[in-house]
Amino acid sequence: MRDLAAGIVIGLIIGAIAVYAITATPSGEEFCPASPGSSSLDQQTIESVTKKLNNLVHQNNPEVNVRIADYSLYGEVYKVRVEFYDENGTLESYDMFLTGNGSLLFTNQIDLTKLSEEQKEDRINVSADDDPYRGAEDAKVVIIEFSDYTCPYCAKFATEVEPKILENYGDKVKIVFRNFPVHGETAYFAAEAVNCAGEQGKYWEMHEMLFGNQKKWIGNNSKVYDYAQQLGLNVDEFKACIESGKYREEVEKDLQDGISYGVTGTPTFFINGKKVVGYRSYDQFAALIEEELQKVNS
Repeated sequence: MRDLAAGIVIGLIIGAIAVYAITATPSGEEFCPASPGSSSLDQQTIESVTKKLNNLVHQNNPEVNVRIADYSLYGEVYKVRVEFYDENGTLESYDMFLTGNGSLLFTNQIDLTKLSEEQKEDRINVSADDDPYRGAEDAKVVIIEFSDYTCPYCAKFATEVEPKILENYGDKVKIVFRNFPVHGETAYFAAEAVNCAGEQGKYWEMHEMLFGNQKKWIGNNSKVYDYAQQLGLNVDEFKACIESGKYREEVEKDLQDGISYGVTGTPTFFINGKKVVGYRSYDQFAALIEEELQKVNS
């Protein structure tokens, strides 16, 4: 049975990568991975992952089933015990690793860097939803960014790279901002605060304020109300908006959409559907934009 189980595992790993459609993060990438956020895996995540794994295994081995027998927090991911069993009992079990959102299952034998290189040309049909954007409305190059106000690499992009892109390609690109809060309640608070500032016509001003002062307000959310005052907002209305939680669902929708597109952390960009994971310099972005412009103009 060991040979059978080993064959299943190999097929499982390959199939899981295809189904989850993940572009893994190369080592050393300037990237904020999605944190589990809790020592407990959500039961719905366990059920969803188990269902996907069984669907994969049953394609070639309908008599064999898969279950997650145990798990524990392991740094930024979960270490899970995956068991293969049939009507006679357990055939084999393996330790694997699972992201908290259930979007990526892997073993330490997978070359994630090679996987990223092989999949980098894949195109994904990513929706801009009704999220705010800057640049040209009908641009030929659409950049959809999944970002977190608490991620330093997102701040680096927002303060150092995006202004140059807009300065040099503002009439050719459209940059859509979507939330992907990976650092818990502080990240949610910031995303909701920016949406509430948008109610008073100051979305991008608060957006820039939070990224530009990231180190000052993280750990002290009350400073965000000081920023609201500096921007000329009605602070009472702004605070009431945040406390109402009216934009929580909007932020959560961005997060879930990102997960469905294989986003596992921030910043993650989709340039005309081409996935780019992690911070990139202006020169790197300019090269990617020029490449897309050549394609759409040819």
